[in-house]
Amino acid sequence: MNKKWLLLTTVLSFLQAEQFMDPVNVSIYSEYYYHGVMVEIETIVELDQDAVEISFTVPASTDSVFLIQGIPSQESKITPLDVGNVKETNTIEFELTEPQFRLFIFFTPFDDRSEKSFTYSIGSNMDMKNVHLSIQEPVMAKDFSISREVSSESNDQHGIKLISVHLGDIDKNKVETTSIEYSNLTGKTTMETLREQLSGGKAPQSNPRSTEEKSPKRHTLLLWEPLAILGVLTLIFGIMYYSRNKKRNRAELEGQQNFCGSCGNKLEMDDKFCSKCGEKVS
Repeated sequence: MNKKWLLLTTVLSFLQAEQFMDPVNVSIYSEYYYHGVMVEIETIVELDQDAVEISFTVPASTDSVFLIQGIPSQESKITPLDVGNVKETNTIEFELTEPQFRLFIFFTPFDDRSEKSFTYSIGSNMDMKNVHLSIQEPVMAKDFSISREVSSESNDQHGIKLISVHLGDIDKNKVETTSIEYSNLTGKTTMETLREQLSGGKAPQSNPRSTEEKSPKRHTLLLWEPLAILGVLTLIFGIMYYSRNKKRNRAELEGQQNFCGSCGNKLEMDDKFCSKCGEKVS
């Protein structure tokens, strides 16, 4: 009996060790919609059980992370993940119940200076195969550079440059880091710049390229995403906007209640009456 149990345990351990993601497509959008960075991770996992715990590395400055399981559609459930421990762990964890999923990571690595630089590290508690990195170069960027060897480059009809990097396979618990630098002298995002150019009747010139330089369709960026993904992103930005406004309004309300309106004495959060003049706290 013990031998049979040992054999079963060994087989199950072997199957678990063989679990991996393939392929893994990572897209990076710097200052595309807002003055921060959005990373989209899309992959497929061969699930051999009902659910599995997944973790990914994320930047310490991560603001929000959203998970979409299954094939994206207008009915997709968007799950905000808890980022409370990100600064200490540099990881985000979630339970996966569908083999296909997308992860949207938002972080703000920039200050007010025109020189922009940041790093993004990709790693997981599961083996990743055929990892591809796609980077959208901001249209207003100058002196754009990345720390990786570029596999291919292409331009769309609006002049947006798409840079592809093949990272290959990444073993579980290993991390691959890419650094990106550029200057943004305009202080605008890519979408703001494009709107200005289109409203002025001008469009960025795209560099001609041969058919040999075409990027694989599975690595294309947001401009080619189906309407379902655009709808999902709209909901995500709506959730982020509501959450930030709610926190801001709460902070303003708490600030108004920190001091007595009658005598100016500092109040504690739970005070119903001022300890100095006795005035009721409104």
